[in-house]
Amino acid sequence: MPERNRPPDEHRYTITEVARLTGLRAHTLRWYEEMGLVTDVGRGPGGRRSYEVSHLRWLDFLAQVRETGMTVADLTRYVELVRKGEESVSERLALLEAHRCRLDDQAARLERCLRHLDARLASYRLAEQRLAPTTERTSSRSRRPAPPASATGRPTGAPVPAYA
Repeated sequence: MPERNRPPDEHRYTITEVARLTGLRAHTLRWYEEMGLVTDVGRGPGGRRSYEVSHLRWLDFLAQVRETGMTVADLTRYVELVRKGEESVSERLALLEAHRCRLDDQAARLERCLRHLDARLASYRLAEQRLAPTTERTSSRSRRPAPPASATGRPTGAPVPAYA
């Protein structure tokens, strides 16, 4: 939120405001500036950082690509290319396309993992349904206490199935 004594069209933000708006910590914002990932941050009274709306948009982009796993080295390279201007468009495109390919590969691996997990969940749900009536009948007929459970939650001495 801009300071009250600033004209509304200047849209300048303190580091605290930027941290709140972006979800990035103030330490990260300072580090991005130190690394050269964020530039032209103005200084207000007392040398305090003063960010503009363009910084917020740029920080949003940085946060998005970092969340996708782009390395700081690739991000630094990308920033260097952006600073070169129009002559580096092809290199920027190649860098982002390579990152996109890595994300596609990762998404495919995760999709395979999810299919395996879903299959395991489905088998457990079927087993639970199959066992539920048996458990209810047994518990109503038998008043014996259940065997003590081990630290794993299984009854002591209960075998662990190889497929579990």
